[in-house]
Amino acid sequence: MWDLNRDLDSIRNEFPILARSVYLISNSLGAVPRQALEVLKKYYQLWAEDGVGAWEKEWWDLSRRVGNQVASLIGAGKDEVTMMTNATVSHWVALSTMFSSPKNKRNKIIMTDHDFPSILYAVSKIAQCMGWELEVIKSHGQPGIDVNDIVKNIDEKTLFVATSHVYFKSAYVQDISQIAARARQMGALTLIDGYHAPGTLPVDVKQLDVDFYIGGCLKWLCGGPGNAFLYVRPELTSNLKPQLTGWFAHQHPFLFAQKMEYVQSSYRFMSGTPPVPCLYTALAGLHIIKKIGISQMRQKSLHQTEMIINKARERGFSLFTPEENNLRGGAVSVGFPHTFPVKQALEKRGIKVDFRKGGDKEPDVIRVGPHFYTRDEEIETLFREIDAILASGEYKKFSQEIKKIT
Repeated sequence: MWDLNRDLDSIRNEFPILARSVYLISNSLGAVPRQALEVLKKYYQLWAEDGVGAWEKEWWDLSRRVGNQVASLIGAGKDEVTMMTNATVSHWVALSTMFSSPKNKRNKIIMTDHDFPSILYAVSKIAQCMGWELEVIKSHGQPGIDVNDIVKNIDEKTLFVATSHVYFKSAYVQDISQIAARARQMGALTLIDGYHAPGTLPVDVKQLDVDFYIGGCLKWLCGGPGNAFLYVRPELTSNLKPQLTGWFAHQHPFLFAQKMEYVQSSYRFMSGTPPVPCLYTALAGLHIIKKIGISQMRQKSLHQTEMIINKARERGFSLFTPEENNLRGGAVSVGFPHTFPVKQALEKRGIKVDFRKGGDKEPDVIRVGPHFYTRDEEIETLFREIDAILASGEYKKFSQEIKKIT
């Protein structure tokens, strides 16, 4: 196991971008491990040498192999995690298991206005098609929502509580156990978006007692895009028939039968051919995450996010992230004047953070996402450069118009 204090230089050497930038944006995209190139070469060589035989040799079982590695990080069991292409599609698949549920009995889905917009888009459209009611709990400009405001709305009409473990903009950690307990009591299902949790805080889906848990390797697990994952509580699996499906989910896929017969493993929730190269890059990131361990990562994350909070407070900047350790995920959202132009100026200086536009009563912020490979000195650099950009007026050189942003 790597020690984050003793072995930091060796760890940083595994991530080429760290040699040429201050990378504080792992909340958006984790730095690519050097090993990703090696595993992609393996993917190419297998294809080049074996052609279609690569499916039998390794590719067909690769989703299961990666899913089981993810499972070990989130407290799931063997063949309980399905690799997906993205979180939005994962929500579609989970929700589709209830497309044939009795009408007019359970027809309500509960979400919050802090859940990721792509998920809100997908769920709202599904609800519209199915005649389900979507109830969105309001945050009223706060970084989090009182769990009681969610729990009190879970009733006998609730079909799904579909919300986030860690909110994407504020890094606020929700009390998922309390939500899951109430949902179980009322006979509702929990569909949790955990994209911002694994890799920054310990996750145990069994202890949380959730029904569906969705995450991804894109951000804190350093596995790149195309690598979302879906955990389904095993007691549910055999009775669920996802309507968004495909040949990978068939019990006998190579018979090419006309009638669907679901497989009993995690592949039950798959659809068509997976993005095989992405699965290889996931392995590269997961290998390093396992060598370090989530406990070490969480300790370092709390230390460095507290540093960010203190430095923001010293300057009178606003915060849209909880200061309490138990409520804070891996990033800190910091607000100050001319946020978007300053973000662009930081990018020119090789400092990578991202920007999020404020909503109703919410400030514009930069999100600062240190990770296990971040040095304390890099946080010092970030705030020193923000001071210089604001003091010199350098931000005036940059556009206020928001186009494509990270």
